[in-house]
Amino acid sequence: MKHLLSIYILLAVFLAAEKWVSGQKCGCTPNECCSAWGYCGTEDNYCGDGCQEGPCHNSLGNNNHVRVSDIVTDAFFNGIINQATASCPEKQFYTRAAFLQAVESFPNFGTTGSTDDSRREIAAFFAHVTHATGRKI
Repeated sequence: MKHLLSIYILLAVFLAAEKWVSGQKCGCTPNECCSAWGYCGTEDNYCGDGCQEGPCHNSLGNNNHVRVSDIVTDAFFNGIINQATASCPEKQFYTRAAFLQAVESFPNFGTTGSTDDSRREIAAFFAHVTHATGRKI
């Protein structure tokens, strides 16, 4: 379960860094878009997918109003975390609430495209985490 701890620490660092960088760089003029990475411009790589503010035109469509918490239910989350052995100290450390709090920093995660796209994106995330931690379920 040390791998699981490493993955969650890496995710926490990534989430913290992403929010800090994008917040630091936005503040574009009214006719410019703030890209997913926090830079200003008027081209598709600024105003397309991941655009944070300005005259955005996301090719996937706007927020599809899917709530990640409706997909990542207690049963879903616990079904994954309960795969760990009872002796795993991280098992009690990671919670659905902490995951959902982290998701708030990424409003486009699991909320663009169709409802099926949202489900696939969330499933891919959890598949990656379980694979990276050695749990190939």
